[in-house]
Amino acid sequence: LYYRCMKISENYLPYEEPTLIVVTNQEVAKIFKAHDREVDELKILTVDTEKPQERSSGTANSSPPDIDAIKQHSKEELYKNLNIELMRLIKEYKTITLCAPEVYKNDIVNALHTDVKKCTGEVVPKNLASLPLDQIIRILKEA
Repeated sequence: LYYRCMKISENYLPYEEPTLIVVTNQEVAKIFKAHDREVDELKILTVDTEKPQERSSGTANSSPPDIDAIKQHSKEELYKNLNIELMRLIKEYKTITLCAPEVYKNDIVNALHTDVKKCTGEVVPKNLASLPLDQIIRILKEA
């Protein structure tokens, strides 16, 4: 696991209060903590999805694995784990900024506990999960 931290440019407003920035899609969830001009990576959540060839039993009559069902299960597992992690973190961080692709935005919000939803201020409908931290912050600050 690599540890990432950065200072926010003077061109952007600082985070006035400790804030969680959650960047997710259907495969990964990255959690960052932001306060003042400091942003640090807290955790990266992923779900181990079995490869289709590892799931098939290998018999002549076995049907191919349902890849959509595997992806759906992985996504639900990821969001469940993210919710558990955020429940733990909202004791310390009262504000959450959530970034998720438009297509998954409702799925993730519905997966969150009511207390986590109350802390979630902004939901940004963008898939930023594959971007480096400096680009994520730039996009969020310019939005």
